[in-house]
Amino acid sequence: MKTTALALMFGCAAACAAASAQQTPPPPSAPAQIGQPASHDPYFTSTAAKSTSYMPRVIIRNIREDCAGNIWFSTFGGPIRYDGKEFTNFAEEVGLPSRRIFSLLEDRSGALWFGSITGGASRYDGKSFKNFTAAQGLGNNDVLWIFEDRDANIWFATGNGVSRYDGKAMTNFTTKDGLIDNSVYSIAQDASGRIWFGTQGGICSYDGKEFSNFADKAGRSFVNIRSIAIERSGAIWFGGQEGAFRYDGKSLETFTVNEGLLDNFVGSMIVDRSGNIWMGHPDGGGGGGASRYDGKSFKHFTRKEGLGSATVYCMLEDKAGNIWFGSADAGACRYDGKTFTNFSVIPPQPSPAQVGPK
Repeated sequence: MKTTALALMFGCAAACAAASAQQTPPPPSAPAQIGQPASHDPYFTSTAAKSTSYMPRVIIRNIREDCAGNIWFSTFGGPIRYDGKEFTNFAEEVGLPSRRIFSLLEDRSGALWFGSITGGASRYDGKSFKNFTAAQGLGNNDVLWIFEDRDANIWFATGNGVSRYDGKAMTNFTTKDGLIDNSVYSIAQDASGRIWFGTQGGICSYDGKEFSNFADKAGRSFVNIRSIAIERSGAIWFGGQEGAFRYDGKSLETFTVNEGLLDNFVGSMIVDRSGNIWMGHPDGGGGGGASRYDGKSFKHFTRKEGLGSATVYCMLEDKAGNIWFGSADAGACRYDGKTFTNFSVIPPQPSPAQVGPK
C-alpha cells in the first residue's frame, strides 16, 4: 500500500465508517499457508503471500477494528489486516517482521500498537513505526496486552510486570511495587479510573498510588487470569483457568461448567452491544469453543454450530455487530447472529505449537 493511502486510512475522519464485508471467501488456490520457522523464534510461522483473499491458517491471539472499519489480527505470522476483500500482512510496515504478534490496540490518535513475543512493541501511525523494547525502558520484550487508559497513557502487560508509557517515558511496575505477579495477561479500567490487571497469580488493581490484591476483598484466591471485561453497569468479569467471575462491587459470582459454561478455561471475553458476555475457550480439556451469557442462561458455540475451531483464543464485535473469532488452528471466522463465515478454508495443519491454551 502506498504511503499516501496509509495516511488517508489513519487520518481521514470520513473513512471511519465500518467496511462492508459480507461475501463468503472463495476457496484458496494455494495448498498451504504455513511455512518453516523464519527466525530464532520457534513459534513463528510465515505466511505464503503478503495478500490473499482468505485468512492464512496461523495462530491468532487478538482482534481489533480500526476507525476505518479494517479488521486487524495479531498472529504468529505477524499483524494481518482485513479490508473486506483481502488479508494483508503488515509485519514489515510496522517494524515487527518474523515475530509472534500477541497484542493489538488502536489509540485515540488513530495510531496502531502491536505487542510481540521476544520483540517488544511497535507504534505505527500509518506512515512510520517506532519500536519499544527493554532497551528503551519497556519492562520486558514479551508484550501480551496493550491498553490505553482515560488519560491516554499506554499500558503494556509483559512477562516482567506492567509498563506505562505517557508519550515520553516508561514507568515500570513489578511485584516490588505491589503487583501480585509479574506475568500479566490483561488490563482494563473501570468507571472510577481504577486499573485492573489479570495475572498468572490472580487479580489486582491500581488506584494511581498503590496496588490492591482482589483476593483480599473477594475472600478467595485466583490463578491464571487471562481476560477482563466490563459491563455497562460497571460489573467486572474475569476469566481464567478456573472459569469466569463477575464482581458487581459488592459480591462475587462464579461461573463454571456447573453453571452452564461450555469449558472451565476462559481465555478471552467481550461484552457485545446487547450486553451479552462472550467467553472464548481455548480447548482446556472440555472441548473448547465459545459461550454466550445473556444474564440468565448460556448458549454454546462449537464446530457443530459452524464455529471454525474448538480452540478460540480471541474475539471481537465489529461495528456492524458481527462477532469475530480467532483460533489456534483454523484462522478466523465471523458470526452474523445466524450463520458463520469461515475465512480459512484450508484443512488444519496440527502441530504442538497450535494446541492448547498457551
